[in-house]
Amino acid sequence: MNCRPNSPLKLLLAAVPVVAIAVACILHSSTSGSRYSSILRDPPSASQNHRRLRLVNLIKDPKTVIPRETQLVQNADTPQFGVLLTCSDGFFDLWLNWLIFFERLKIPDLPVYLFAEDDVTHARCVELQDQSRESEYRADVTCLPWDFVFEKKEGSGSLKAFSYNQMGYKLMMTHRPTVVNRLLEMGRHIIFSDADVVWLKNPLAHIQQVFMNNDPIVHILGQFDKKRICPGFTVYRACPEVIKFIDMWQDDLSKGDPSKNQVPFNNVLDVAMSSGIPVPDHNGNTTVKKITAAFLPNRLFPNGKLYFEEMTDAEREGAMVVHNNWIIGYDEKINRFKDFDLWAL
Repeated sequence: MNCRPNSPLKLLLAAVPVVAIAVACILHSSTSGSRYSSILRDPPSASQNHRRLRLVNLIKDPKTVIPRETQLVQNADTPQFGVLLTCSDGFFDLWLNWLIFFERLKIPDLPVYLFAEDDVTHARCVELQDQSRESEYRADVTCLPWDFVFEKKEGSGSLKAFSYNQMGYKLMMTHRPTVVNRLLEMGRHIIFSDADVVWLKNPLAHIQQVFMNNDPIVHILGQFDKKRICPGFTVYRACPEVIKFIDMWQDDLSKGDPSKNQVPFNNVLDVAMSSGIPVPDHNGNTTVKKITAAFLPNRLFPNGKLYFEEMTDAEREGAMVVHNNWIIGYDEKINRFKDFDLWAL
């Protein structure tokens, strides 16, 4: 999956003005996990969840969205961001670990959306929201139920922690683009983060400066991984071009092995950057537009191989966001987090 010599993503790094590269490269209280112990020990069953956690920071009716042919209105001076994660019951403790590290940063005005892949995850999230934590910082978390995007699954139950190539894992990967688009259609830029990620420092100021730069406009900002973008930590601009790109990614993902979502993502991105993609406007006309993508600085946003195997202790001190990839196995991920003091539960 090496980058071709003349691939659009590689050419971008040479073509983007020096100012944009400079912006992308310059910016580079302990909380106990005990408050989550009841959820980890005794998760509620799906049948006990008789109510829905109200959607926060979204319009009242979650089924009502901005039509994708309508131009999304953005304020270039103060772009609004949200963080999206997807999770099944089997990965819930990874999500909790992410949340603990996130809450330690006390980032204001950055809502978090957790898409629950099953009923038990949604019920656990509801219980987590109901816990009394008056003296502690509390992230603005919205748990999105399955029917926020899809038709309701009756008795969906719990999904275990699937390994990389198991069918359950592959099915989870097919949901990701659709959920991202549902939030983009509401006009908020989305920072997608896998649950096996830890936020050590607040990356928002860095991301905002890149997105506010208009020469060129960056549509997608992603983690560097083998000369390609890793969809496991990616920032998406809320605009028709990106929504159309994600539609195309979803279509390509459904035709192959969904566990290898990075391949169709980058294949479609190559086309979107070089030839452009057809984007409809509010009049029903279609215009071919190109996507601009850029890498996040890999020393600030390292992948698992770089952070855990190659960086020195001094270099790790500068990392903002760490992705625990380049390792297969749920327990293996947790053990590696523990070895590097990145496990809070």
